[in-house]
Order: sequence, then structure tokens, then C-alpha cells
Amino acid sequence: PAPKCDLDDWDTMIDTNVKGLVYTTRLLLPRLIAHGRGASIVNLGSVAGNYPYPGGNVYGGTKAFVGQFSLNLRNDLIGTGVRVTNLEPGLCESEFSLVRFGGDQAKYDATYAGAEPIQPQDIADTIFWIMNTPAHVNINSLELMPVSQTWAGFAIDRNRG
Repeated sequence: PAPKCDLDDWDTMIDTNVKGLVYTTRLLLPRLIAHGRGASIVNLGSVAGNYPYPGGNVYGGTKAFVGQFSLNLRNDLIGTGVRVTNLEPGLCESEFSLVRFGGDQAKYDATYAGAEPIQPQDIADTIFWIMNTPAHVNINSLELMPVSQTWAGFAIDRNRG
């Protein structure tokens, strides 16, 4: 919960998810614009940017930023042929949770116990699909969740339903 959060953790999230995104995007824009039609930007947001969950305060806020930044960037790039997508994964089994829990393997394991989360390869495959849509198609945003997860309080069916 917010009252117990470490400000250094919040700074890291903001530095990574907001500043890292805008600085990298700004550096790449001239090359993408020069490429023109068919060039693509796929930003990695999160369903946490759309739906709150306990403890997701700053993380969710940074991912909401990714969504708005993507929409506004797309608007700024109108006429350049550059496409912009915000890909918003749900529960994905990755080192993110291990970092989030400060290396606590038991908490990491509990996050995925009984669920069948998205795998990093699922996200990579989705990005590949986005990048290979026809040049006249832009996918503004795409939520990607495991079947075991829903947005209603981020309930997770731990029985692989």
C-alpha cells in the first residue's frame, strides 16, 4: 500500500516507465519518421494502467502514462506513416514479479500458483503480429491477458479454468 511504499522504488518506476520511454522515443523518432510508412512504435503498457489493484499505485500510474503518451504520440505523428501501439499485458510470468518482491521467491511463486499466466514469448509473438499488419493499419491499443485473469478486481482463477 502507498503509505508503506519505498520512495526509491517509486522513483525507479517513474525513471524506467516514464522517463526511459520518452527519452528513448525522442531519440528514435527522427529515424522512424525518415523510414515513413510502415515504421512502428510498440510501447509496453499494462492492464494495470487501466484497472487499479491493491499496491499498484505508482506502477499503474506510470502505465496509464504509457497509454496516454502513445495516443498523443500517434496524434503528433499523423501524416508520417509511423504507427503507434500501446500493448497492455496482464499477468505475465517474468522476472518483474521477482524484482517487485525484492527477490522473495515464495511471493513470486504465489503470484503464479495455480494460474496459467502469459509468457514472454506470447508478448513477443503479439508484437511480431502488430508489426506485420498492413502498413495502413494501426492498432492503437491491445490488452493481452491470460484466460485465467479478468479485469474485475484482477481476479485470478487459480484452477486453470
